[in-house]
Amino acid sequence: MKVGIFHESFVISGGGEKLVADIAEALDKKEIYTFAFKDNEELIEPEARKIKIINLFEYIPRWARIFKPKIASFLYLYYEMIDIGEIDDFDIIISSGNPPRALITPQDVMHVNYCHSTMRFFYDLWHYYWKKSYNQGILSFFFANFFRYIDSIVDSRVDHYFVNSEVIKHRLWKYLKRDSTILYPPLKLKNYKFKDNEDFFLHIGRFDKAKQIMPVINACEKTRSKLVLIGEEGNDKKTYEYVKNYEGKLIEFKGYVDNKEKLDLLSRCKAVIYNPKNEDFGIVPVEALAAGKPVIVNKTGFPPILLKKTGYLQNKNGLNIYNGGIVTKGDENSIAKAINILDDLEWDNEKIREFAKPFDFEVFKKKLKNKLKEWYNNFEAFKS
Repeated sequence: MKVGIFHESFVISGGGEKLVADIAEALDKKEIYTFAFKDNEELIEPEARKIKIINLFEYIPRWARIFKPKIASFLYLYYEMIDIGEIDDFDIIISSGNPPRALITPQDVMHVNYCHSTMRFFYDLWHYYWKKSYNQGILSFFFANFFRYIDSIVDSRVDHYFVNSEVIKHRLWKYLKRDSTILYPPLKLKNYKFKDNEDFFLHIGRFDKAKQIMPVINACEKTRSKLVLIGEEGNDKKTYEYVKNYEGKLIEFKGYVDNKEKLDLLSRCKAVIYNPKNEDFGIVPVEALAAGKPVIVNKTGFPPILLKKTGYLQNKNGLNIYNGGIVTKGDENSIAKAINILDDLEWDNEKIREFAKPFDFEVFKKKLKNKLKEWYNNFEAFKS
């Protein structure tokens, strides 16, 4: 089977970009097709794995190329212009993200999409953004409705969906009434090691408001616990400036670190604290488990689902404790409680590592290949 991989764009280097590189590596593909808006876009994941990025601007009409600095939000239109027959004779297209679903494939080409999430602005977070960011304006209201209509049309072009977690599986069914197969984003378990705990907690992640980092910092200051933070600047400028200019001994900000240093910090930390609001998946708690470390998460999104899979232990001071960590309310006080409780418990580090095995790259690779084969065999049978 000849497979083509399409990703919405590499404007940032995040979980989606790592995932599409994982797909390419698992299928032994050396090319990913995307729209590159800047000549100097960061392509960390593909470059690290010697994957070539093919810029799709070469395959759209010349008149459309002049809009590229302004059209990032309307990638759907660009993907509709792509005639994949001009690129290669594919049997299967795997698209990553929402806009590439707009690809119109020949009837003998199966289209599989990896859905990281539905467009939350137009669905589950619609009222929040409409009220907060657009003051319930009439133009944004009609634009959102038009987009939902377009989104439903584009959805019909996808034959099968992969999703990254139970959260997105439910969200995709809720808003588009599509079934899907969960394919967890992977990590390479062999790279993660356990070392004796040192006296610090670890936070990993970009400084975005949705990551809710300040309650983590406040909880560590409240309990006099050392916190090491790694991650790049995001849209939470206030928290970023706070840790960057911090002069005390409790908070250590390292900024961006390479993978080797990140793995070393994971191996030595006492525990990982991860506090985003409604995280769709979140690889960081899985990385903590892979290193044999417990993780403190809040009760929203996929992380508490992950911890429930590790097995319930007890409830203490109003917090649920599992074999893999502790679930909090996400506020300063409950995180502080979890920090204090964590030292009173005995954690089985080898057992914790076992919980990360379903997320190993080899498991991901096998499931991806088997599911593609199953779907394609059914697709071929239906054609005949």
